[in-house]
Amino acid sequence: MTGFYHKFLKKLAHFQVENPIKAVLIILFLTIAIYGGVGKVMTVASMEQMMPVHIEEIKAFNTLRDNNLGQDIIAIVIEIDRDAVGQSGVIDIRDKRVVEYTRHLSSMLNEEMDIREVYSISMMVPEEFPEEGYNDLMQAEMFSDFISKDYTKTVVMAITDVGADDVRMNLLSTKIKQDVKSAGLPPGVKIKLTGTPIIQQKLGELIAKDRSSTQWISTFFVFLITLIIFGTFTSALVPIIAVTVSVNWLYGTMGYVGLPISTLAGGVAAMVIGIGIDFAIHIMNKFKYERKKGLGVKESIELAVVETGTALTATSLTTIVAFLAFITGAMPEMGRFGILMAIGISYALIFSLFGLPALLVLEEKIIYRLKKKMRFGIEGELHLEKVRGAKK
Repeated sequence: MTGFYHKFLKKLAHFQVENPIKAVLIILFLTIAIYGGVGKVMTVASMEQMMPVHIEEIKAFNTLRDNNLGQDIIAIVIEIDRDAVGQSGVIDIRDKRVVEYTRHLSSMLNEEMDIREVYSISMMVPEEFPEEGYNDLMQAEMFSDFISKDYTKTVVMAITDVGADDVRMNLLSTKIKQDVKSAGLPPGVKIKLTGTPIIQQKLGELIAKDRSSTQWISTFFVFLITLIIFGTFTSALVPIIAVTVSVNWLYGTMGYVGLPISTLAGGVAAMVIGIGIDFAIHIMNKFKYERKKGLGVKESIELAVVETGTALTATSLTTIVAFLAFITGAMPEMGRFGILMAIGISYALIFSLFGLPALLVLEEKIIYRLKKKMRFGIEGELHLEKVRGAKK
């Protein structure tokens, strides 16, 4: 088995030395094809999606939800805006304009398919209530559940059950924000939104933001450290290209097969970059070491891919198996994390063995062209190797 794998790696190395542009174009074509899945990556923020459904307590809760007994509350807090109070602005939350706003907003919310019920102070104020008795009515004790004691806040509560469905939750949260804006907010008041769906939507946004920021920050520092170690821009850029492609392939795969990203899995990209750059550096360092010893490009790439690649394959397989062990745990979130890490490490290994060597060959070609040393450069070496092979 080992002998067969060595032969395979040797052929892989020779192909990239002899056809570096073709190898890079193959990867580029496949990357463009898989990149369409990146935009389809879903974010999971609901706790129900992160917990095991077979646990009795969770099954009981889901049964209640299925029978319309499990509810999530969205609270729309309307309060006096002290920084915006003018002569015509609301100074007491019992102002009739606030009541009419809550009535209009409640009507709009009731039209949303995923909202079951809406509660607000407008429920207790008849629509055509006489102006002269309005102030006396608003002093009634029955409003105490909806109006704060200092008359600066009131709340509109919407009841829903979308907390277990991230797609419905995000759609409903977006619609509620649109309704709040279009309901005609009176001057002198401001709105605050809270509740399970609103919080979970915010968590989803933070997960997506952290996913992007951690990826770019880790890429920058890895590039910087590699630049310091190897001393040239191209030597730092080449391995970064390999690990960046592996991360994009990971996200593309997630989008196409429906693997979502969540709080725990949000750092997968940074971890794959950290592991993948190790693979790339080992391959690149072996290649450059053999070149300094005086070996040709073909021999150096072959030794880097076959010898170092074999060791990297063994370590990668053990690491992948370790992460796949997460699937056996009770928490679905841990299982997803293990699958994503296994896929990411696999891609990092693949691009270290196929892609990175071709980039190293192209790097040398470009450097020799810039230095105008074509006669003693890589093209000359390859030409001599072909001549030697023909003589044999």
